[in-house]
Amino acid sequence: MAATVISWLCRLWQAMTGHLPDASVATILAASTSEGQCASDALLQTWHRLRLAVLHSIWTAARIAASSTHASSQASQLSSQSHLASRLALKTVTSMIHHDWVKCNDDVRQLAGVCSSWLRGRDPSMTLEAFRNLWCHHDTLASIHTAHTGTGDKLELVVNLSDMVPVQLF
Repeated sequence: MAATVISWLCRLWQAMTGHLPDASVATILAASTSEGQCASDALLQTWHRLRLAVLHSIWTAARIAASSTHASSQASQLSSQSHLASRLALKTVTSMIHHDWVKCNDDVRQLAGVCSSWLRGRDPSMTLEAFRNLWCHHDTLASIHTAHTGTGDKLELVVNLSDMVPVQLF
């Protein structure tokens, strides 16, 4: 099951950077990165966030499968777990992009559902430059466009990540 999602992660990274990581299940679990894989600290942070999203999706799919009581063939279960883990990874990465975009545009300390004491002593905001460095490398995962409105220009987020773009999920 893990091999399918890790293969997607590696192909996604190659689409972003032009570098296909030598990533086995063991290297992903161990959080190791090969020389030259990350050209900058921002790309290293992106790699770690993508890797953690993949690990979380694999674990979640395995927990869901373990709690499932219906009987089916082992091959069928592995296939459905792989699809579930892949979909979860895609959804998690997309959610991370959107959450970081909110941190660029709004004061999350003022949003409903956030207890101000959770954020005491730290600024949860994100600069536009930090967002671009993290998610907009070659506009593979996301891009920012300027929309011209009657009240002025407004920046809009375009998430370019889907189950077919930039690389096929399955």
